[in-house]
Amino acid sequence: MPNSFGLIPIGQLARRSGLAGSALRYYERVGLLSPAARAAGRRHYGASSAERVALIQLCQDAGFTLREIRALLAAGIPRGRSWARLAEAKLRELDSRIAQAKRARTLVQHALACPHRNLVTCPNFRAALKAYLDSPERSDHAADEKTVLREDRPPRGASRRSGRARGVPGA
Repeated sequence: MPNSFGLIPIGQLARRSGLAGSALRYYERVGLLSPAARAAGRRHYGASSAERVALIQLCQDAGFTLREIRALLAAGIPRGRSWARLAEAKLRELDSRIAQAKRARTLVQHALACPHRNLVTCPNFRAALKAYLDSPERSDHAADEKTVLREDRPPRGASRRSGRARGVPGA
């Protein structure tokens, strides 16, 4: 709850959002959140900060990185060209991840029902393995994994919610 000045101490915002205070300070450092004031050396946020943090978390849940979220917020108008380009790119990425997850699910289902004693000798598994090795997407993905930006790494001490570090996409 905000105090009589309408400000929320960092500890309350952290508890309300399920984030560690260090994650909120990290959001400040990368330009996603601004403290409204300091009192007794502690950060206090405006009442709208809880909604801002929730928006950041929803964007992360949709797969956006902190850099992408900052760009989305800077683009402002959801119907603007810059915003639309970012959203369309994320849709393409999500479609690709969904297709990959469906292929993985099919493979795991097959592994559970496969009559072959050794999965590696199964013709279906061998075909999936060959398709994976021959896939041009695989080499693109490997290159992407090597270029993890420092900004997208978890802040130290970030709390965990739903099994992944908040404040860090893909963690």
